Amino acid sequence: MTYLLGALLLCGMAAAVAAPAARPGNAPATVAAKRVLPELALEDSNGRSAGTASLRRPVPWVLLVVDANRPQTQSTLARLEQQEGWGDGVNIIALGSDAAFQAMVQRHSRLRGVQWFRDSGGAMKALRLPGLPAALGVDGEGVVAWQSLGLPANGGKAQSLLSTWINGNKR
Repeated sequence: MTYLLGALLLCGMAAAVAAPAARPGNAPATVAAKRVLPELALEDSNGRSAGTASLRRPVPWVLLVVDANRPQTQSTLARLEQQEGWGDGVNIIALGSDAAFQAMVQRHSRLRGVQWFRDSGGAMKALRLPGLPAALGVDGEGVVAWQSLGLPANGGKAQSLLSTWINGNKR
């Protein structure tokens, strides 16, 4: 009986540790990641093969991974439109068909300074993403420092999440 009770307590504690923390409302969960950006098979917006080297920057930058076929992606990207553009600090990888990808790039052409890529297969798994959309903060050495599943619903907060990292004010 003592062994049974001990086993039940251990199982209960393991389940509590393994369960993800509940998030209030629809707030995105931003977590520390600390892993090297893996090699990815990509295509640029002109259909040319590209890889992880095409993404890298010598300063902190943000990688957004979205699904071009999902209607929610359009509202996510619309929240990121800003007058001054993003400079060279944001790369977007889209999963989905080439037609959906090209339509998305055209629809969001006001996202100035953004580099667009289409996933050739396996980006979600390689990046260890549990869902989309996702934002990853990558440092100048190519290390994923943090990731966020989703973006804040408020456009100003979504832009702040990205610009704070890009401008070097690490959280």
